[in-house]
Amino acid sequence: MVFKIAGWIISFEQARTWFDGQEYKHDHFGDDFVGIALNRWFEERDIDYLWAVVTDYPRGSRHAVIVLVRRRREDPKSTVSHYYRVRELDADREVKKQVMEETGLSDEDLPWVTVVDPFFMN
Repeated sequence: MVFKIAGWIISFEQARTWFDGQEYKHDHFGDDFVGIALNRWFEERDIDYLWAVVTDYPRGSRHAVIVLVRRRREDPKSTVSHYYRVRELDADREVKKQVMEETGLSDEDLPWVTVVDPFFMN
């Protein structure tokens, strides 16, 4: 059993650009706090359908990214090395359109991924 998340990857730079476009002050945030800032910003806007998680992707790459999580769950049938990918649904694509409008990013700029054990607990 393993915890997994599914959503879109954005970089710290893309998140900062998103903040700029929404006139959200963020200059004092280091990379470590951009994900926290996104979650606070989502909360202020009553956005309960996105959750920002900072993790390495791909796993073990030491390349930190932000995943805009749409779905999360414990998966009893998956392990870190063998897991089932989560598909992007039409409802996810509708949210993605809103994100693209606000950020100016394209569909290709927001790849959908499944991340297993994003907090490296296993």
